[in-house]
Amino acid sequence: MFLPALLRYHLSQYNSPAALHLSHFYRHLDYFPHALEILLHDVLDEEVDSAPPPEQALLPTVLSFLSTFPQYLDIVVQCTRKTEVRSWRTLFGHLPPPQDLFEESLQRGSLKTAGGYLLVLHTFEELSSSSQQLIRLLARAKEEQDWELCKELARFLMALDESGATLREALEMIELKSPADERSGGGFFRKARVTGPRSKSNGVGLGIDAGNESASGRSESRSQRSAGSSAGREESPEDYFSSR
Repeated sequence: MFLPALLRYHLSQYNSPAALHLSHFYRHLDYFPHALEILLHDVLDEEVDSAPPPEQALLPTVLSFLSTFPQYLDIVVQCTRKTEVRSWRTLFGHLPPPQDLFEESLQRGSLKTAGGYLLVLHTFEELSSSSQQLIRLLARAKEEQDWELCKELARFLMALDESGATLREALEMIELKSPADERSGGGFFRKARVTGPRSKSNGVGLGIDAGNESASGRSESRSQRSAGSSAGREESPEDYFSSR
């Protein structure tokens, strides 16, 4: 993958036109968005540790360059999935608020990408279990008949409120399934009710790990997982809304 290195070289020389010209020859390829993601990930990972002064930081230039591509919002979300939470503050320090990126994704119809920004908002403790953003995204997923995303959002709501009350209210609001219908035999609500988030170790990949817990308190599993991780290393949350 030579493309990220070449793009980084041009951008480090403040030569965005050359980077754009080079991109023109590869942007039709399926792996081109992944190459842009690698570029962002490598620069972010380096500058989180080195903390260069603002006038020497390459990250703002890279983000400005990426914003010229239609896959920009998804590239940022994919990068958050593969970096630690401690890197997110650096990344979003050079971006519009996650709320704005969520709204833009929703307007574009990129529902899974919008879900990724909900996860960022939750990690930054800017999203409550009764958030209208969650309800709106669930309603849009219903309209688009994206039942897989509906299930992921249902699991997310169950992780935020294990009593299931918030999930019931959300499903009633969008008229996806009422509790009365649920008592009569099942349907989506029955499928959506899970006992708790499950991790990738169980082969599901829809759980929350130590970096993504309810704002009401930190679970005991955080301390158990932290014991096995490197000292001072903050884990990134498991992603509900993978767009791949």
